[in-house]
Amino acid sequence: MKLYRAYSLIDSSRLLSGQNPETFVKVDWVCYLRDEPLVPYHQLIENYQGLPETGKEKLWILRRANYFLSEQEVDELKLYLEKQYSFSIEVEEQKLPLKVEQIPKFNEQDITGTIILRDRDEPFPLSIGIIGMISGYRDLINIRTVGELLGEIDRRNRM
Repeated sequence: MKLYRAYSLIDSSRLLSGQNPETFVKVDWVCYLRDEPLVPYHQLIENYQGLPETGKEKLWILRRANYFLSEQEVDELKLYLEKQYSFSIEVEEQKLPLKVEQIPKFNEQDITGTIILRDRDEPFPLSIGIIGMISGYRDLINIRTVGELLGEIDRRNRM
């Protein structure tokens, strides 16, 4: 099984979540509340046996490891975002097993909003709950139009 990290780089004026202090934002698309991991934890996380046996730290690591998406989920997300919002996404395959330090963390001070893509009466259903974690994306400050932003995303996808 292959797992993927997905994100979009979006002009903040196009978001539905209100005001954002940055001109452009990065939206990390993550699965939330996955009932079972896509891959058994001992295959998903490097040195799984070395994690603390109990406590919030281990539970937090397991929850974050479930943020990644399967290929089918990425395909659903691409269609959904393209048709519903005209957003494109960038996708990066993740090498398994995941190193704990490489599993995404979203710090409260960095996240300026969220986009929930499930439980809406919309024509593009998703098989899992996906949420977008919005954060400022400062290295695109010189881009002035949506066309320039999408061009930059396409350029980065070809790299």
